[in-house]
Amino acid sequence: METVIDVRSSGRPERFDRANADGLFGRKRRLQQPLGQYLEGTETPQYLAYNDRSGVVAAQGNNESLTPTDDYRAYLLATNVRVMFVVGDDDGDRTVSLPYEDIVAVRCTSELRTSTLEIVTVDEDHWAFECKGDLTPVREFVDEATQVWTRTLTELDRAESQVEAAVTALDATDFDTAATHITTAQEALDNGRERVEALGEGAAASIEERCQSTQAQIDTCQRRRHVSAGDEYRDTARRAWENRAYERAADAYARAKAEYERALAVPASEPPTEVITDARNAVEAEYTELLSAPVDAAQVAASAARAATEPATQATHWEDALDRYRTAYELDWGRDRRFDGDRASLRQALADIAVKLVDAHREAGRQALREVDDESKQDGSGPACDSAAAHFERAREVATELVPGRREPAADKLAAASEQGVSVETEPKGR
Repeated sequence: METVIDVRSSGRPERFDRANADGLFGRKRRLQQPLGQYLEGTETPQYLAYNDRSGVVAAQGNNESLTPTDDYRAYLLATNVRVMFVVGDDDGDRTVSLPYEDIVAVRCTSELRTSTLEIVTVDEDHWAFECKGDLTPVREFVDEATQVWTRTLTELDRAESQVEAAVTALDATDFDTAATHITTAQEALDNGRERVEALGEGAAASIEERCQSTQAQIDTCQRRRHVSAGDEYRDTARRAWENRAYERAADAYARAKAEYERALAVPASEPPTEVITDARNAVEAEYTELLSAPVDAAQVAASAARAATEPATQATHWEDALDRYRTAYELDWGRDRRFDGDRASLRQALADIAVKLVDAHREAGRQALREVDDESKQDGSGPACDSAAAHFERAREVATELVPGRREPAADKLAAASEQGVSVETEPKGR
């Protein structure tokens, strides 16, 4: 029988399922347990070699040999996750397991009829296995598998370090940097998985627990980043709303909702789903309220103007109402979102308020003139004169811009008269 077997091409030998073999003079002992008993989970054998006497020689400070007794054998088994030596003995099989991640070098030397495979580990242990046959293919496979595992574990280490960097960035509310680290971590983890999958299912399964742990950390960072971004957009929306930047507020609310939904799509337990759902629902409610806010604010200002009794106070409130209706009218109505109200009604409201504003300023100007004392009339100065002039000038500006039909000669004369400090009629002729 061959002493070096490529299990991938020749199939699984019976010794994986039977410890002993039938010989010419009876049953021959090979191991106490079948080789298959030493495989773990989905670990897959790739190469098998054996010797009857040499066993395994280990140089660990002092030379040590693990040699089979009587007619037992020593086996070298290269799987997709490790190299394993199994040496038969009456007192029980002895095993040595060398994961590829612990192997730093593998060499093969050949003589006339034998070859020796030497493996060096990170602890500088040297393991030598000799058999009658060519161990070169085994060396090539072990060397390639070692390189695959080295690159795989390097990628996993990189993924874990990037997760740590992402957590640090999130704690510092540096979300852009956190996003970069999260992306890099995911790429490194995916690269590691892809590399080891080349060695077969068993290889990937051996690191799956570590991969799942790292993936869970990545997902938590990703979910946390989306939630934090959603919170930031929500705060931006509220500030914009306070400043009556309604379109910017609407955009920010839309982005906040999108971030919360992205967070919910990430399979992580933190931050809790209930908290994210509540935040998303609150954003939706605030957004709905925002759509009516421009017209509502304008109507409140108009109501305040109607409730005022003093002309100057009325003028102030009508100015506020005019500004708020103008803001509502100038919103971008071409978007998918639709603020409450319509352009035609808003345009009519602007015209009506402009008339009331002109009238309020004129009345406030006339009232101010009535308060001018004789001395102020003579030199055309004083607070009352200045106030009257300002009211008449503002009335003229609004009328010119919004309601040209409200421009009156009488009003112009009032403005001019107030500037000169002379007596005028308190009631203009005509409207």
